[in-house]
This record gives sequence, structure tokens and C-alpha cells, in this order.
Amino acid sequence: MSLFFKYLSQVIFLPRGCANLKSLRHRRRWLGRLALILCTWGYWIQPVQAEGSRNLYPSGTTGARANLEWRATDKYGPTTPADHSLLRRTLLQVYAKAGEYILLGSSSVGVDSGDILIYGTKTGRIGNETLSNLKFQCSTQRTQTLNTNQGKISSRNQELAGPDTITNPATATTGGAIANGYVPCYYQVPVGGDGIYYVAFYGGQGGNSNFDGTPTSTIDFGTNFKDPSGTSIAAWDVTVRSSLTSTTDINGRLFADYLALFTGGNGRLIESSFYIVTKDGYQYKTALNGLDPNGFVIYGNDVGYYDSDGKTPLYHDVLSAVNNALMPQLQGGTNFALPNHVIFFNNPQTSAGTNDSLFARGIPTVATLPSISNSSFTGTAGANNSNQNTGGVFKFDSNVAGNYEIVISRDGNDYDPANLQNRVLRGTMTASGSQTVTWDGKDNNGNFFPVGTDYPVNITTHAGEYHFPLIDAENSTKGGPSFTLLNVTNPLGNNTGFYDDRGYRTLSGTNVGTPGSLLCGNSPPSISHSNLVTGFNTTSTQRAFGTATGGNTNEVCTGSFGDVKGLDIWTYVPSNAVLTYLNIIPTTSYQVSPLAGQVIINEVLYNETGTTTDTNDEFIELYNASTSPVDLSGVRLTDGNVIVGSSDAAGGFHYTFPSGTTLQPGKYAVIWIGNNNANHQATGAVFQAWLGQTPKLNNSGDDVWLYDNQNKIIDYIAYGAGNEVNTPPQSSLNLWDNTYQSSLAGANSGQSISLTPNGKDTNISACWEATTSGNASTRCPNFLQTRDTDTTGSRVTSVGESNNGATTVNAKLLLVKRITRINNQDLTDIVDGRSDVAITAANYVPEPYASDDNDLAWSAGYLRGLINAGTVKPGDELEYTIYFLSKGPNDATNVKFCDLVPASTTFIPTAFNGKTPRDGGLGGADQGIALAVSSSSPTVYLSNIEDASDRGRFYAANDQTPSYCGANTNGAVVVNITRSPDLPNLAKDFYGFFRFRARVK
Repeated sequence: MSLFFKYLSQVIFLPRGCANLKSLRHRRRWLGRLALILCTWGYWIQPVQAEGSRNLYPSGTTGARANLEWRATDKYGPTTPADHSLLRRTLLQVYAKAGEYILLGSSSVGVDSGDILIYGTKTGRIGNETLSNLKFQCSTQRTQTLNTNQGKISSRNQELAGPDTITNPATATTGGAIANGYVPCYYQVPVGGDGIYYVAFYGGQGGNSNFDGTPTSTIDFGTNFKDPSGTSIAAWDVTVRSSLTSTTDINGRLFADYLALFTGGNGRLIESSFYIVTKDGYQYKTALNGLDPNGFVIYGNDVGYYDSDGKTPLYHDVLSAVNNALMPQLQGGTNFALPNHVIFFNNPQTSAGTNDSLFARGIPTVATLPSISNSSFTGTAGANNSNQNTGGVFKFDSNVAGNYEIVISRDGNDYDPANLQNRVLRGTMTASGSQTVTWDGKDNNGNFFPVGTDYPVNITTHAGEYHFPLIDAENSTKGGPSFTLLNVTNPLGNNTGFYDDRGYRTLSGTNVGTPGSLLCGNSPPSISHSNLVTGFNTTSTQRAFGTATGGNTNEVCTGSFGDVKGLDIWTYVPSNAVLTYLNIIPTTSYQVSPLAGQVIINEVLYNETGTTTDTNDEFIELYNASTSPVDLSGVRLTDGNVIVGSSDAAGGFHYTFPSGTTLQPGKYAVIWIGNNNANHQATGAVFQAWLGQTPKLNNSGDDVWLYDNQNKIIDYIAYGAGNEVNTPPQSSLNLWDNTYQSSLAGANSGQSISLTPNGKDTNISACWEATTSGNASTRCPNFLQTRDTDTTGSRVTSVGESNNGATTVNAKLLLVKRITRINNQDLTDIVDGRSDVAITAANYVPEPYASDDNDLAWSAGYLRGLINAGTVKPGDELEYTIYFLSKGPNDATNVKFCDLVPASTTFIPTAFNGKTPRDGGLGGADQGIALAVSSSSPTVYLSNIEDASDRGRFYAANDQTPSYCGANTNGAVVVNITRSPDLPNLAKDFYGFFRFRARVK
């Protein structure tokens, strides 16, 4: 810097008031004129002051307004397979120091129950926080000052001006120093109170409502500031100042993890901008550019959405599995990823308070550019060579945490990660340093890479990765949002982003849409995906979709392209790309693994009871027959011959045991082909995995292979015949004698085939039989009768337990659930549940439950009510009845039921108040549960609380429930049916029901 400009920086660039300007008149005239110009320019470029809705809708902005939301229980996103839902409420966070003032106001203060609260403590994950340590409440201060204008933003001018100064705190008398300023509520941070405070804005309905209200969406219209807007707030402000009389706002102190917003309809385009700071310190301006949602959330994270394994970044859109805008379940087992970047309302580059906020959140103030080194590949055949149909391990060093992307190119030229013939491996690096990534040898289509040399591999890492999930955003006719990177230079371009609106195959093998083709929905983008290597210009209209108005059907694939979807758009700063190479060499001979005879295939269920991922109960059970622990790391279970490339392709399954998996002597591991749910459990197994797939084992004939991590055969079995019985291992290996193989086909639905004696691997088909059939009794040396220990439906297996031994005759129960009342109308229909109808049919019930209502032991006409009650509306009351029947042959003891309150409903705790007889619980306690024993009407009414002599209890959402309930995200009803001395057990054919009522949200 020259001495001249050093002088300018010291003398001319003065505080905003330019107090020393007068002294400059004594200097040379041209310098004085320059000082005046620079001072005036300093005022002109001053950013919008204070922080709140005025930042989202500054003076002169066009488009519509989205109100800020605070709802009690409504949430966006899935609660299964993991609860990554986000409550529809905006929790603002403000950093303030001792002595500073937090000034607050909103257009809902003074309207019914509208209020502003400040809390000192937050616990729980983002999206489901619990607030405590209430520090301040605006309504309380208004009562103290008797100033009815305090905290109230009553005009557009007041919103833009921000808070006025206060000269008399006792009466909240303003000083008039801020023209058109509103009268703020105020909280002074006490000595030692430096830190983050949590601000909740309540709409006119208060903090315990889910009522929509009717926001007008207009930016400069009076009713926005007068009419109640339900649970949303039109104008709001959080400003930090050093004193009540100061006019200087300390910007950069207000931030949020996500914003829950509501426009009240479509055709209301939003032109707001805000700023995202990533968890690794990259700063982006995000402009919505006419985005047109209705109810929606704004947030950023580093992965977008999760693939079906719950941890791998998806880099695709997600589709709701049900017709519900809140998307409580997604197709393909995908899931939301929670916010982990921070939203700011003023430019962090020019806001004095930003660094304080970043420091408090543990976010670096300087972004570190990514780089990688020391890349390598180690194959199963040594060095960078892998045997055919096997993979290997990539290693590299990264200087930062973040995401990685490894692309194996089939042709050596195309590195498109979506090319089905290539393979992309993606994941998250939780720390810098050495990274290890395992490859299974397959391409993106699930087929093994062919024999070849010098396949090039491109490895990059991403820093500053920012995904903006568009949750149920119906329309974006201008192509928004757009990104602008502020604090570093992106080699791809500072406005570059990526999207991919095509169908895909999840890691579990489930197709979402048609892979490679545009996803369903009306008025999609004209270009289905950006270039996934170089990206696209996010300020363009390339990704425009939807219509000018409407498109909000809340039904999958029937509305505008963004309706009932989670779209993804993302950007990142890439590292240097490094290349490594690998070879796939042919495997010319079969080899038997040293683990052969130690770990064996012990039981297989191939004739499933249902065909969806939720009802497919196919499984393979392994058993450690040795006397030592066995390391299963990299061991592969499949139904194909990988030695010669004879496989079932997409019709087959593959599972590789994760690193560190050990099976102890005499213990069982069970791999389920379907989803993880209550009916797919082997309680006696020490290891279980679920592939989340539809049936893969052919009922007329198939094979199961177990390989070690060097592609050597551990065990093999086959049953039946047909094209899916692949080329078997050479007979000289003595791995299988197929004399009785054909007889192993034909097992009943839900009946497994078992090895006998348990764990004695003689490698002959003679010692396998359909479980409990006794077919092997005359052909198998040392035969022992196989047994049924399975209590799920009519299944006949001993999954997770010994195939032999004294058979304990278990008691079984049938359960049938019906809706028996809507509002005041009892439903007395008798409906036959069936699985052979469309899943949308009113009587559809999945297997293995469809026949449960046909059991002859049910009393005639007992099972009344509907399976699907059709369309209901908010406020409707529904009655759920769960009928039970003891099937014997033994008496059922210790019978406990748990039924989860359906999503989008609220348990009614007083449904049966005043009904008698009670079950002996506390007098005066609410009664929300009814129980009938051997009766068509309730015989006793249960309380909701835990009282010793009463058999019922209601658990509120997220309360700790008994383990057999599963995830309690919306409440659970638990009833202990049996009780001594009056009902110690349920004898065979004993029946009854319990019921509760819930209100539609």
C-alpha cells in the first residue's frame, strides 16, 4: 500500500458520522472534496440495518411474503427408518454479550396470544428441540410497562425502520431517534451471560396450535400487520444494540438452523435472499428467485438427502411414499438429512457481529481449500489387481473433513458419476487425514466390472458443500434458487451448482422412479439434470419447473413437479483431482476358503409370505460351528457364482459383512432380504442385517453362496432347479452333493428349509429338509427332527435358534385392527382383508396378515369396522379398535399390546371419561382406553397414567416406551391384557379387543 492510500485509510475512512470531516477542510481542497465523496459513499453502501423480516423483504422488493411459522406438533419429513423430521417452527438464535440489549417486535404481538419468548437453554437434535430456562417474555413486559404499542410492528414503515430508541424503560417511552421505528420489547443480557439465546415468535394462535391461518402473502399491505395469521408471523425483528438509546445495530448476531415458512397458497413468488455459512466456513448468498412453495422450510446441509443406508449422500431428489405434503415416509427407504449449516440474514462479509456468532457456533471464520494426496487402490489379488467379481480398497489423505467422490471410469474418458457403466462411491469424511473406502467390484447398475487393465479412478473431495433441499416446493418458474460463493474462488465458478431430477436405484436395490429417466410430476425442468462434473449456472432458468399458479395436489406425481417431493440443488468447492488405476484379472479356478466348515449356511427361507419390502421375510441364517470366533469382515453372501460370472443379475441379492463383524462360536447371524421391522427379527441371533429388497430367492429353485474376502468359497447350498440355479462349484471340492436337491423345492409359504443336525455341515442335500417335515429322516445320517420356534404369523422356522431340540409349543395371537367410529357414527361394516387387491383398495391388508380375519375361531360378526375409512378432515375423531384372538395351542401369558398412535392424529385422553367400570386406577384420572374381554362391547375402562392396578397407559410422543413398541414419534397406547388373579392367561380361542380414539390434526 502506498503512503498516500495509507493516509486515506487513516484519515478519510472515518466512522459513519464522518466526525473529522471538518478538520479536513484545512487540507488541500481536492482532498477535502474526495473525503466528502467517500463519506457520502460510505452512507450509500451501508447494508440494510437490524435483522429480521426486513432482510428477507427489503425496501423495493417485489414478489410475495412468506410468514414465519411456530406450530406445536406439525412436522416435515420422515420418522422412519430414522426420525429426521423437522418441526414446523422457526427457532431463531441470537448471540449477545453482557450489557447488550436484544430488541424484539412482531406484527403478531398484541393479537390474541401472539408473543415473543427468549430461552437460555436448548436440548435435543435440530428440528426437535426442547427449550428451557425462560429468560424473557414480551407479553409480561408489556403488562409491566402498560405500553400497548410495545413489541408491536404495525406497519410496513415500522418493519423497515426497525426498533426505535427507548429513553424511559419503565414505560417503554421511545426517543424518536429512529424515524418510523417501532417500540421494542427489550432484554438486557446480564453480567456473565455472553452466549446464544433462543427466540420463539408466536402467532396469534400462541405456541400450542397447528392452525394455518390466512396470511395474505403481500409485502406492503395493511392487513398483514392487523389480521391474525394463525400460527405464523408476517413481520418480525431481532436487533442487538449496546444500549436502549443507541442507534447502532450490531448485525450478524441473528441466525437460525432452519426457517419454517408459510405463504398460504401458490402463485405467490418469493424473491428473498439470505446467507448460508457452512460448517466448514464457506459463505454463500442464496437468492430464491421466484420460488413458489406454500408451506415449506429453508435450510442447508452438506449431504442433501440420505440413501437407503442412512449415511451415504444421495445426490438425487426424494419422493414421498404417501399422499401427504409433510412427507412422513419416503420411497426407497431414503431419508432427510438434518440441517448442519447456519442461516444468516445479513451479509457475513460486511456484518460486524458475524465472527462472534461463528465463534459461538464453532464455525471457522476462514475457509480452508481442500486437497488430497497419497491415493492408492489395493485389490483382492494384491497390489492394484482384483480378481474378477471382487472389489478392493481405496485409500487417500485429505487435509479437511467433508465429502468425497470416487469415480471409476469404464472407458477411461467418461467420468460422469451417473453413468450406469461407471461406478461412483460417495461418502462423508468426519475428520481430516487418512481415508479408507471399500469397493464391491460393481458398476452403478449392480454388475461386476469386466476383466480389464488400467481402469482409471478419479478421486476428489468437496469442501464448502452446500445442499439446499426444496421440500414440497411446487413451482419455480424462474429457476431459483441461485448460489453465489462470497469468501473464496470456486474453480467451477462462484454461481455453479448441480441437480439431478432423474430416477435412480438406491443402495438397497430399490428403484425410485425409472433410473435415468425424468421423475414424475407436471411441468418438469426442460433439462433433467445438470452436467454432474462441471455443473450449471444457478442464476439461469435451466432448472425452472412448475406452473405460474396452483399445482399443489399433495398427491404423489399428480401436481407440479416439486409437489410432494424433496428436490435437491447443491454446490461445492472441489479439491485437486487425483488419478489412480486398477486392474480386474480373471479367476480361473475354484478355491475353498479356510473358513469352510467353520461358518455354515444353516437355514434358508425362500418362499416368502409377502412380496413387498415390508412383508418379504426371506432370510439366510449362518452359524459358527467352530470353537473359535470367526472374523466375517468382507465375507459375501449372494445367490450367484462370482467365480465364472454366473449370477441372477438384478434378480439376485448380494450382501457383504462390514469390517469388524465377528461371529462367536455357537452363534447365529441372519440376513433378511426385506425391511427391518417387527416381523423380520431373529431374537436369538447375535447379528442381523436387512437388505430392504423385494423377494430375490426363486421359489422353484435357486442357490446361496458364501465367499470370503478373497473370493474363496466358504459354503454353498442349492434347492430345486431352473435358470436361477447357477453353475455349481466343481464336485471335486466336495462342497455339495445334489442328490436330493430337487426335493428341497416346494416348501410352503413361510416354511424354511433347515440343515439337520443343526450346524453339522456334511455338504450333502440329504441332510436338508423343509422345516418340521421329517423328509430327511430316512436319508440323513444322525438325523434329528427339525423344529418350529417362530411366533410370527404362520411361519414355520427356527430362525436364530437351533434347528433341533425339544419343541416348545408356543402360544400365538392373531391381531386385527379396524376403524370402528368416525365422530359420532359407529362403523359396523364387516370387511374381509385381502392381499390380492390393489394396495389402494379399501380392504387391502399385506401378507402374512390378510387371512387373520378369516380364522374360524372369531365369533360371527365380531370383527366390525373399516380397514380404510377414506378421506377425513382436520378435527375429525377416529376410533381405533384392535381385536385379539388366542390361537394356542398353549395358553398365552404376559400378554402386552402396544399400538402407536397414527401419524397426523392426536390421542384423545378423555375419550371414555365417566365410563364405568374402571380398571382400579386412580380416581379422577382421564380414561382414554377401553378393553373388552370375551365381549362385543367394552368390559372395563383404563386410565392413561401409570397407576399400579390399572392395565392401560398412554405414552406421549417421544416418551420412553417399552422396547416392543418401536419408535414412539406420535404417542403410544400400551395395554397389559393379562393380570393376576382375574385374568392370568388367555386360553386358546379367547378373544377381545382394546380401543382408543384420536383426532385428525
